[in-house]
Amino acid sequence: MVELLTAAALLLVVLAAVYGIWFGLQRTYSFTEEDMKAQTEARAAMNEMVELIRTAREPDFYTTPELDVVIVRAEPNLLVIWTDMDRDAQHDLELVRFRVDANPDARILYRDDSHSQTSDLTFSAGTSIRLVGSWVSNDADSANWLFTYVGRGGAVLPLHVDEAGDSLHVADPTQIREVHIRLMVDVIKGKLPEHHELVSVVQPRNLRTY
Repeated sequence: MVELLTAAALLLVVLAAVYGIWFGLQRTYSFTEEDMKAQTEARAAMNEMVELIRTAREPDFYTTPELDVVIVRAEPNLLVIWTDMDRDAQHDLELVRFRVDANPDARILYRDDSHSQTSDLTFSAGTSIRLVGSWVSNDADSANWLFTYVGRGGAVLPLHVDEAGDSLHVADPTQIREVHIRLMVDVIKGKLPEHHELVSVVQPRNLRTY
């Protein structure tokens, strides 16, 4: 009986070790899969942002004077531009917005499209496409901003608080000469391993000289 109990206890110990290793491998596999997906989405999002920002241009038609610019709105985690997003035969421009979800639990990078040159900045009639989901680490901390804007002479443009007092933005987007992008993704934010960073500098080629 003692030998049977000893054997059973040893078997339980071995099974517990096997299950522990199995569950650990499952967690590692799940994390690796999510991490690879996050990197893939981040690379695709970066390529899209670079292309659309580089080819942004001034619209031929606009509804209000503040929309008669190439870059309409420039914030740390939000950028609104005129660009030919769908590359149609007419080369019509769409008002496009890249933004990080304000909800810190969402951690999503979106591209919003107005589908029309008559839309305002609310994008209420447009569509939202998730570019990177659940893993974006860019936030309100200045060390983690998605966009930084550079003017003449390579000087970083200062950000100002808008009239509502709840949003930092470049007061005069026409002064922007470069858009620096730093896209950060992290499957488990704030824990090891370190987050991934994709960095690019974009020069919108169709800016007017003011």
